Amino acid sequence: MNYSDDELELRRIHEETERKKKELEALQREELRRIREMERGGSSKQGYDPLQDSAFNEPQRNIQTPNFESNRNRDTAYRDAGYRDLDYRDADVETDDSDGTWQERPRQQRQMQERQRQEKPRPERKASRTRTYDPDQAVSDEEFINSYETEYDDDDDEEYMSYEEAEQRDLAREARSKQRRKDEKRENKRIQKDLKKQKEQQKRQKKKKHSFLKTLIALILIFLLIICAAIWNITRRFDHIDTEVSKRVSSMKGSVVNVLLIGQDAREGETGQRSDSMILISINTAKNSVSMTSIMRDTYVQIPGQGGNRINAAYAFGGIDLLDQTIEENFGVTIDGNAMVDFDGFLEAMTAVGNLEMDLTADEAAYMNANPGFGSNNDASDEVWNLTEGRNTLTPSQLLAYSRIRHVGNSDWDRTERQRKVISGAVSKVKHGHFISGYNLATKAAPSIKTDVKTWGMLRIAFGIMTGGDMKSHIIPVEGTYYGDSINGMSVLVPDLEKNKEYLQRYINGEE
Repeated sequence: MNYSDDELELRRIHEETERKKKELEALQREELRRIREMERGGSSKQGYDPLQDSAFNEPQRNIQTPNFESNRNRDTAYRDAGYRDLDYRDADVETDDSDGTWQERPRQQRQMQERQRQEKPRPERKASRTRTYDPDQAVSDEEFINSYETEYDDDDDEEYMSYEEAEQRDLAREARSKQRRKDEKRENKRIQKDLKKQKEQQKRQKKKKHSFLKTLIALILIFLLIICAAIWNITRRFDHIDTEVSKRVSSMKGSVVNVLLIGQDAREGETGQRSDSMILISINTAKNSVSMTSIMRDTYVQIPGQGGNRINAAYAFGGIDLLDQTIEENFGVTIDGNAMVDFDGFLEAMTAVGNLEMDLTADEAAYMNANPGFGSNNDASDEVWNLTEGRNTLTPSQLLAYSRIRHVGNSDWDRTERQRKVISGAVSKVKHGHFISGYNLATKAAPSIKTDVKTWGMLRIAFGIMTGGDMKSHIIPVEGTYYGDSINGMSVLVPDLEKNKEYLQRYINGEE
């Protein structure tokens, strides 16, 4: 920036004043030092007057100074009189400040030391705000102004700032402060706006989430209502009966549910027949397993109140209740429900299921082709079958005949295995079908099945079968745990009940 002549002059005067002030202070310090030296040296005996040798009374001291022939004589006279000249650098002698004694030092030595001191490079000083005027470092006005332009800052140096510049500076500072406050206020508003927007967005997301959850819950409830309505419609179509098992409070409440399937060997118009087949369906929800265990109808057991007999005679003696009691007491299991079907019911159920794929042996195919009547409830039929060895698609009547084959293979052992294959195939077809087809199948098959299972029990059975994986097939008595015998003219299988109890528990628990 440019300064006026008055300002430059003021600056020079200011610096000159500072310089003179410092020189005066230096003279005062030197005077005090000489006084102390004279006091230590005892020179006061010579009548020394400090006022005549003072830096503040130099003209009087010079007037009283004798006119010696040379400077050397003058200095000697001063030394003898106890005086010391201010300009001692011109003298041949000088005092040693350490002990206050006078010692001579040649002039040439002092001049050499003075030159060395002047030639010694001075350390660089950092730029300061106050500059001391040095005549030896005098520069032109233009260089002086330029140096101040680089060393002084108007924002920091208020001493030489005009009133107008100070007022402009204050106005600029106030404007910057106002602008800063406006910016802060604007930033706060923006932050508040963003927070408000974020909260509104979170509220919308919560509303959407709640709306989605409500919709999902509503759909689930509607689906459950449809399922419940469908199940109720199916369950009411069954031929319901009451048994001792259905009256138990604990039925269908454990982790294991045992349902006895009874195939009644009763033809059209017959009643009170023996149970032709008995299959225990065990659903273990803890192990997520399902097993089918056929109980051989010729197994010799003790029937409560009837003594020893074949197990299928229990149904003829006392119906479902006595059959359940006989199985529970002899094999140590608890039965939770029963389902019974005769030939007519089997045909109705298989008609609802539809055709199934089965592998036939050559003997099985030949026997079925020769006896198509086994596919009816009266053992009479005019159908002609052309079944072959290998994979065949069997109709409901052919499935009935296939389940009733007795004189092919290992007699009743193979017959019970065929029955389990038919049941497993029917369940697999229902599981892999869609809901509507399963519903239609159940509504058609239900009227031909007698059962003591209530709605809740049917739900447990259906859910367990659908989620329990493939059914495992077993038979009781187990091979090696029985022997054949003839008792009271009957060919029977006498089992080792303890071993067969152990096997049956392992089947139920999904261990085999």
